[in-house]
Amino acid sequence: MFLDRLLAHNRPLIEAVVTAHQEGRLLANTYVADLDTVARNAATIAEAARSRGLSTYVMAKQYGRNPDVTRTAIDAGLGPVVAVDTACVSAAVRHGLPVGHVGHLVQPHRGSEDFVVGADPEVVTVFSVDAARRIGAAAVRRGGAPVSVLLRVHGEGDRFYFGHGGGFPAADVVAAAREVDAVEGVAVHGVTTFPCLLADPEQRRIVATPNLGTVVVAAERLRAAGFEIRQVNAPGTTSAHSLTIAADAGATHVEPGNAIHGTTPLHVFAADAPEQPAIVYVTEVSHVDGDDAYAFAAGHYLDKVLGEFPLTALVGRDAATAVERRARVDTAPDGAIHYYTVLRDARRLGIRPGDTVVMCFRPQAFVTRGRTQSVAGLHRADAGAPVWGERYDAEARVVGDPS
Repeated sequence: MFLDRLLAHNRPLIEAVVTAHQEGRLLANTYVADLDTVARNAATIAEAARSRGLSTYVMAKQYGRNPDVTRTAIDAGLGPVVAVDTACVSAAVRHGLPVGHVGHLVQPHRGSEDFVVGADPEVVTVFSVDAARRIGAAAVRRGGAPVSVLLRVHGEGDRFYFGHGGGFPAADVVAAAREVDAVEGVAVHGVTTFPCLLADPEQRRIVATPNLGTVVVAAERLRAAGFEIRQVNAPGTTSAHSLTIAADAGATHVEPGNAIHGTTPLHVFAADAPEQPAIVYVTEVSHVDGDDAYAFAAGHYLDKVLGEFPLTALVGRDAATAVERRARVDTAPDGAIHYYTVLRDARRLGIRPGDTVVMCFRPQAFVTRGRTQSVAGLHRADAGAPVWGERYDAEARVVGDPS
């Protein structure tokens, strides 16, 4: 999906991963993030956000919550972590990273409340009064100030992905806020929804969804009713060039994720999108059968936000060969376990077992059985050997070498 941009803007990453894999220092089924490019991307987004009066949270799930990447993004100017589920909270706490927003897509489950509140997040989103009561009870047990909560709102005509429904009807948001605000241990300080921005493949640009208008109007109603609304959180397809849409509508917070490694839909549409590709999926050819080769695929997951698209991979035992050799990739159907992907026409291309396979697509590494690893020093003028980070699983736990 982003292979042409990768070849045009980040060949050093290709060269590094092919070399490291062939030397046995990089394992198959690994998402590799280029920290130099991550830092540049994050700084670009952070400056664009500041110039528009927006605050940011770092969405870490797409790159598998790798703490090296998150720390690099925060050091470059982005805000604390947004945790879409409690595993994201655990990953941040495990590595001493600040937690900003918890519970937007996945509510904190029963039994997790004390841990979530103990992580000292800036805000926790609640979909219901029951969730607010559980968070409030944990806050009371802990002592100190009430937890700031955001109400997840929805209105007529809003758009949601499957399984993303729920929250408070925007038409009744004032009554809902009063009920939640009456819960001991919490205070209503904002509203949120998702997605507020989406890619329009026909217009080939990023556009506002009805959700963005819903969340802004909900905030206006709450302010008029006397609530101190500090946050109008408007996540979705966030990148430097799309921030103006959210800011002009009245948002206060956004949550960049794929833009940190240059893999949003805007990077398909716009050649001048400032963020560059900073992540690749690296695997290897397991075996060849007839005209097809089979590559290990435990870490494979394609985020098909733009629908189906043809996927290709670079394949070779050295970078010079890989950048010139592309193979068409077929993946397991949705719902099937990804044991292998199939590289077509492998016999003609001369693909052999042990070859390195490099792909560049929009990842969601946290839902896979893949690993993540960072690399630094690829773009310095005085660069020596690349510096490789620890190898992590999808919950940011250090993984040792295979035994």
